[in-house]
Amino acid sequence: MTPHGELASSTYCLANPGEEYVVYLPSDGEATVDLSAVQGNMRVEWINPDTGASSIGKTVAGGAQRSFVAPFEGHALIHLRRTAGVSAP
Repeated sequence: MTPHGELASSTYCLANPGEEYVVYLPSDGEATVDLSAVQGNMRVEWINPDTGASSIGKTVAGGAQRSFVAPFEGHALIHLRRTAGVSAP
């Protein structure tokens, strides 16, 4: 993955566009991510950078911008991976 700040409203994004994204959400725990390059669905994993704890979120569809809100207080990381079975463009 390489830096792609233009793909997230927080500007903190590492991505292999269409396949995988890691986005840092600052203290408000909210960001929009541009998943336009994604065909199919993305698996969502939330990571608490303070504790290292992670949890699986609801799967989201690619193909558009999507908004995310952390399921816990403070800053967060979100790891998005394309689910198997659909090829990227």
